[in-house]
Amino acid sequence: MDQKDLYRDAIRRVAGRIREAAPEDLAGQFSVAGGFDAASYRRCRPEFGGAVCAVDGSNTIVLDAGSFAIAAVRASVSAYAGGTRLCHRKTPLYVVTVNPGAGNEDFDSLFYDCFHCSPKVHLDHDDPIRNTAVVRDTLEFWAATEMAAELDAGDLIVLDGTLQVRHASHDEVVENLLNLCNLRGVLIAAVTKRTSLTWGGGHPIVPAAEGFARDLGVPEPWYLCVSAAEGLIDRRETYLWKQRGEQYVARLHPRAQRAFKVEIPKYYSPEMVEEVFSALAFFADDGRVTGYPYPLLDAHLTTKIGRDAVEQVRQDIIRSMDLLGMNLADYTGIFGDYHDEFDRY
Repeated sequence: MDQKDLYRDAIRRVAGRIREAAPEDLAGQFSVAGGFDAASYRRCRPEFGGAVCAVDGSNTIVLDAGSFAIAAVRASVSAYAGGTRLCHRKTPLYVVTVNPGAGNEDFDSLFYDCFHCSPKVHLDHDDPIRNTAVVRDTLEFWAATEMAAELDAGDLIVLDGTLQVRHASHDEVVENLLNLCNLRGVLIAAVTKRTSLTWGGGHPIVPAAEGFARDLGVPEPWYLCVSAAEGLIDRRETYLWKQRGEQYVARLHPRAQRAFKVEIPKYYSPEMVEEVFSALAFFADDGRVTGYPYPLLDAHLTTKIGRDAVEQVRQDIIRSMDLLGMNLADYTGIFGDYHDEFDRY
């Protein structure tokens, strides 16, 4: 078999696996597996009298020496009421080392600054990218906790992502955030742009819920609780952590390109759930990304760490290395990457 045949065979194999994950009768299988019908989909009116506060974070690897890496991380908050932005805040741009292996002093220090206690579990991932994501989560949870203490009863905090945690140090942090929201009467939800949640041994759950709604002619905006169906969701990726929230799929606007996964605390009453989705739908009519709550879009755009910021951090590190008597050869020896050379050709 020559190279072209190998390539074509690989493409056919991958396409076949995609078809296995999303078969032609995906919606029908979904309805049977979950026991869903038209009444399972709940309509919501896009109206909300309170404020929606969105929290998002950004992270990027600035330099990678192999044995250790340097990352830039920050989080942002955007709060809206009606069509008016009430406030916008950004954390400082934190520059941290994200070494693989046991412990991380920068993480311990940042965690203490945010929550006034030391993390109960050290940051021990071998992957610097995973370490960077945990540092970003720390800033996001801190920003959300600060806002939960300021918002009024009936307002909504929206996290970008999930109510679950990817690192054990955040377990109590999220519990405290949920308890604070509950005490103050502040609603909270998490919206996931791209989810790994599956059902039936690997079928993607969002397209299945969307396809069945389309077959039934359910008008938007709608939401569907997919975790209410016993045994439907594959739990393989999340079994290590407590399931704090109920899992929903929601399509928030008639012109939305796609639906999203939304997570809401399990203890919410049906009225509170409806209030959350009414708020999300009310803020989902922005023409830039119709169907996605625009406070989250605003938080994303303002927290994003662009190329200019990354290059500024690199140059500042080089200047500081120079003050320590290190030269360009030292910098290249530590952080040089042959891929940079390859990209020139």
